[in-house]
Amino acid sequence: MRKRTCLAILLTALLAAMAVSFISCQEEETFPRTRLFMPVLNEDLRAEQNTIIVNMAKMKEAVSYKLEISRDTFKTIDYTVTVDTNYVVINKELVGEELLWFTMYWVRATAYANEPEFNSKTSDLGSVRTQKFPSNMGAPTQFDILDNQARVFWTPSGAAITHVRVYAITDVRLTTPLLTFGVTPEEQTAGETYINGLSPSTSYNIAVFSNETLRGWEIYNTKPPLVAGDNVINLSGIESATILADTLPDIPGGSIILLEGGRSYSTGGYSFDKSLTIMSGYSFVQALPHIDCTSNFNIMGNVRVDSIVFKNLSFSGAFDSRYVFNPNISDPFDVGKIHFEGCRISNLRGVARFRGPAPGMIQKFSMNNCVVDSIRDYAVVCTDTDNGVAVGDISLSNSTFSRCRYFLISRMQSNSVVIDNCTLSELPAKGAIAFRWRGPESNADITNGLTIRNTIWGHGWDEASAGGYDFRAHNGGISLAATTINVVNVYTTSQFLFTAGNELPGIPVGNYAGKGSDLWVNPYGGMDFHFKDIAFPGKSDCGDPRWRP
Repeated sequence: MRKRTCLAILLTALLAAMAVSFISCQEEETFPRTRLFMPVLNEDLRAEQNTIIVNMAKMKEAVSYKLEISRDTFKTIDYTVTVDTNYVVINKELVGEELLWFTMYWVRATAYANEPEFNSKTSDLGSVRTQKFPSNMGAPTQFDILDNQARVFWTPSGAAITHVRVYAITDVRLTTPLLTFGVTPEEQTAGETYINGLSPSTSYNIAVFSNETLRGWEIYNTKPPLVAGDNVINLSGIESATILADTLPDIPGGSIILLEGGRSYSTGGYSFDKSLTIMSGYSFVQALPHIDCTSNFNIMGNVRVDSIVFKNLSFSGAFDSRYVFNPNISDPFDVGKIHFEGCRISNLRGVARFRGPAPGMIQKFSMNNCVVDSIRDYAVVCTDTDNGVAVGDISLSNSTFSRCRYFLISRMQSNSVVIDNCTLSELPAKGAIAFRWRGPESNADITNGLTIRNTIWGHGWDEASAGGYDFRAHNGGISLAATTINVVNVYTTSQFLFTAGNELPGIPVGNYAGKGSDLWVNPYGGMDFHFKDIAFPGKSDCGDPRWRP
């Protein structure tokens, strides 16, 4: 038994020795060398002022790293550098120039081995925006930028701002100014200045300086032009009150003149002898450009003018003596149309009064989206001479008329009068006439009729506070005797009253049971004709649309 156990032990030892001998005789196994792993970040890319921090995980086998930096997702590469550390600060010392402030940069990295074939593949490390340049300059909003002007503003602190410079948007290092503007002491105190000479639909870098020290800059994107073409004359940014009057005689027919909101312009008594459009351009303020009617517009005799258009302007003058138009000439003229769009007209003796012994013709007079108030004896339109100037078609739409002693006056036959979607309040004055066609026979009517539709008419104007609102619809006798009156969807208040025997056929009297003060929010003190009475049946389809819910 003991002999058998010893034999087994000896056999096991022999087999183990043979196995060890066999293994020791085999060659040692080796593995092929591979590329380095792609670099990864220990932390996200970050910026400190206008430098970028790149903190990569350290790789034992890497002898260096190649970094590539781009501003356009590597369509182009701004900088390529090789470093021997995994923690890198990208700054002027590394790349040879300052990185741009407030700019997005993309970074990628490659780990280098001691033999090129084992370099890693390129790793995209992401993007980061450098910080904004420390500045006291304000960032512009849409209200600070027009098509050719800009408001530049800052917080007055430290050295005074002395200059504003304009650079192309591609001039990212602000090396070549396109425009330079000085800053006055008053502007320095106010912390703002206005610059002009910019181009529409253009991006700029606009910077402020204290002498030659850069204090900050912002990107400005100018608005597209309101209207475009070689016929556009932009007077915005010009401070002279006479610039419109000075410009009108010298420009070609068909020109479009842009005025700046909040500024007042004189007319110089200009006589129209060509087609023109005068309209509001962009503005830094909400106010419309103002036409001072101290001198009214005229029309030159012996001319043909296709169109005269006023758009988004305000007109005012002296209640006792001023007009927008008041020509009085001996020579005939012919005007295709006179049109007011989006205008505010107030405090005048009349809006458009045409007189003179010579015959003249205005084919169409129209107002749309206008507010007119406080007009004395010569009405919204007045042709004031027998066998003189006539107005063919009169169209008043989507507008409000209040406190007019007379509404429409003519000594000549008209072709048509249409009042559509209008609000009429305190019009005409007590005892006065709304539609005063006062010419002799054959010149006392409207050939194709008077149409009033979708309109609210409050009551007459008790200007003297004497009590009562009654007024006359027409001049009596032959006035409008042969004129067809078309009335559709018209409301009047309980205070509305024609003078007995001088009514306008078809006008419903008092079909709104309340007063003007019941119907509208503040019709007398504040020209606010929004509906107070929400149950009013015409609130959605009657009156000037600006007041509808």
